[in-house]
Amino acid sequence: MLAKRQRQQQLGRPMANAEELRSYIIKGGEEGRSRLALISRVLAPATRALLDRFEPLNGMLALDAGCGGGDVSFELAARVGSNGRVVGFDLDEEKLAAAREEAANRSLANVAFHKASVLDPWPISGAALVYIRFVLTHLASPEEVLARARAALAPGGVLIVEDIDYAGQFCDPPCPAVDRYSELFVATLKARGGDPFIGRRLVRLLESAGFASVDSGLVQPFGRSRDIKQTTSLTMAAIAGAVAASGIATAEEVDHVTREIKSFADRSDTTISLPRIFQAWGRMTY
Repeated sequence: MLAKRQRQQQLGRPMANAEELRSYIIKGGEEGRSRLALISRVLAPATRALLDRFEPLNGMLALDAGCGGGDVSFELAARVGSNGRVVGFDLDEEKLAAAREEAANRSLANVAFHKASVLDPWPISGAALVYIRFVLTHLASPEEVLARARAALAPGGVLIVEDIDYAGQFCDPPCPAVDRYSELFVATLKARGGDPFIGRRLVRLLESAGFASVDSGLVQPFGRSRDIKQTTSLTMAAIAGAVAASGIATAEEVDHVTREIKSFADRSDTTISLPRIFQAWGRMTY
């Protein structure tokens, strides 16, 4: 292990990018961007309520690690104001390009997006706030990212993490395809070294990483709205390639489950939830 780390350091740690990409089971690019935008709309009320806890943020520096298409970055940019700054970074260049275009359309001069891995040294430090959503679940060693976050924070700065616990997803009436989707997501993520139940561990992870005043909350959107139900069918479609490649299910079964979920979600009498989403936060001590 030490020799591996030394080789990575000597070569600029190219293995970090490869590890992060290999562990991520959800399709990226424009399709991934559209899916994340949908999820951000569904989670917007909960995200705003979470960030309200840490106001005032005006004039501060905030980092959005694994920012995707920048949806939370834009929310942070509004809160830090013209005197503050937001830096988002991600490995998916297509999502970053979309984020840069959106920032230009909004005439936002206080937000910038960079291509970088959460496992490599981060592009900036001295932040008052670091935000990480749906990243740790994909990693075999989430502790490494928390160490990067700690190094990026100014003394007294706050880390905010949101992540999933797939044990809590449900639907009504019962639907075998939705149940199978959850099984496939969990099995595929585990096969790549991730933890689909990491949400329940966030408090312990933050405490072990040295953060103080750690606390947490829980949200779980559910209902009959098109956005909420479409999230499940889009996620199934987005993991189809990884599921089939893993050998956990055949391409035929994956296609069948995807069609059945979409049909179920399109009905007006069905309810689907997102997985439980744990929110955790802590402060950087001196």
